[in-house]
Amino acid sequence: MHSFRVRDRRQPETGRAMFVLIMATLMLFFAVNDSKAQVLNEELEKQVRDISHQLRCPTCQAQSVKESEAGLSVNMKNKVRELLVQGKSEDEVLQYFEERYGEWILRSPKKQGFNLVLWVTPLVLIVVVGLIVVRVLWVRSGVRKEESPTPLSTLENERLEKDLDRFQAE
Repeated sequence: MHSFRVRDRRQPETGRAMFVLIMATLMLFFAVNDSKAQVLNEELEKQVRDISHQLRCPTCQAQSVKESEAGLSVNMKNKVRELLVQGKSEDEVLQYFEERYGEWILRSPKKQGFNLVLWVTPLVLIVVVGLIVVRVLWVRSGVRKEESPTPLSTLENERLEKDLDRFQAE
């Protein structure tokens, strides 16, 4: 004879409830972690864009790495991202590219040494041109130091006397 076991019908319901509870917990865990990862990813991408904007595209030269879609620029953006993920700072990333390509790769030169002359020269030129314009306008406006008139010669004095006498006689 066969012995039949009577199944307890509560077991599958409890198993299903546990399964649903575990799945809900896992989904919540992954959703929270995904949103944290997305925020971190957005911050990383913003840093990549900011640094890439400071680098000149070696292929295009008139564009930043951020603006360029050239293959080398794409590789440079990926390298920037990689260095940031490694924990490098913005200055360290810029230094990395400067060591490989020279200071030319930076879109704005550093404000030191000879480059300081490049930064200061436009300001000095603006001031000098402004002073020249003010001086020219001053001279043209007729605002000058009053000059004392030169005395008349004796011949001029005699003519003036004759003209005045003739004018008064009339």
